[in-house]
Amino acid sequence: MNGNVLVIIGLMAVITYLTRFPMLLISSRMTMPDWLRRGLRMVPVGVFSSLTLPPLLFHMREGSWNAEYLVAGVVSLAVGLWKRQIVLSLLAGVAAVVLYRSVG
Repeated sequence: MNGNVLVIIGLMAVITYLTRFPMLLISSRMTMPDWLRRGLRMVPVGVFSSLTLPPLLFHMREGSWNAEYLVAGVVSLAVGLWKRQIVLSLLAGVAAVVLYRSVG
């Protein structure tokens, strides 16, 4: 690996830490209202949806739906509804794409 790459990765880690640390410090010293706490619990679901739905709904090849994305979406949705865990749902969707590409 190039030494510059390691320096850049290190600087990115420091910048990421510095942008998050003040908010963590402030939030640990004050109590959040219940409505804010409920809203923050929905952030992972919102991020996951914003990352998965556009490729499923708007990714078309030659004017038709892309089957591998639809299969991965259905598998991911099924696992998400069954297990209620976003990470397992994401991993199941990725595994579905890998299996679909290896078979097809």
